[in-house]
Amino acid sequence: MREMTRLSCAGCRPPCPFVGLPSQEMRALEGSLRSVSFAPHQTIFEQGDPHVGCYLICEGFGTLLSRTANGRRLVIGVVGPGDLLGVGSFLGQQRHELSAQALTAVRAQYLARAGCERLVREPSLVTGRLLVALARQVKELRRHAHLVAARAGVRERLAAALVELGWRCGSELPSGARRIELPLSCELLGQLIDSHRSTVDLELLELERRGLIERASRRIVILNQAGLQELAQSLF
Repeated sequence: MREMTRLSCAGCRPPCPFVGLPSQEMRALEGSLRSVSFAPHQTIFEQGDPHVGCYLICEGFGTLLSRTANGRRLVIGVVGPGDLLGVGSFLGQQRHELSAQALTAVRAQYLARAGCERLVREPSLVTGRLLVALARQVKELRRHAHLVAARAGVRERLAAALVELGWRCGSELPSGARRIELPLSCELLGQLIDSHRSTVDLELLELERRGLIERASRRIVILNQAGLQELAQSLF
């Protein structure tokens, strides 16, 4: 069960679109938004579920997934702070075209469908901010789709995915290396680049052998980002 409380944007930082909103705009949101939280691996919504509202992620990371005709689940993209889930509520869609699942603990702001429709009917500064966030998110998802569809080997696609995750979900260590702050299993990485878990495991071992990455405590540390980018340069 997700926990729901009153809206709290205290401590929000960019890219959250609510940062720096005038007090009048914030008061107008108070009656529409609620804080919600999800545990790691908890389903936020499933493909085919009715649209009841959208979620703006404040903290944590999740995945957008698509179920193929043969039952496979592909990760369409990783979402994090400032990203929107369930944007079909703004577009009049009746059911979700994708599934969403928390990767880590996630805190988000939930806006019911009626609130989404009101923002469309009565454009405001909030509407503009959400559109900017959505445009950025679409750009990132399109880049990921290009990565998966590219005519490149698994190693190149994996290197490109790790570079992207390092930029979005990474933190710099004192050594200068960059640790991806997500629990990345071979299965998840396989879903992310449309490959098999066993193949991903072999390619990760090869990247380790080359000194480009290391795996420690269920996290991947990028030791040589320039080397990974060079390996995947055709995809950037």
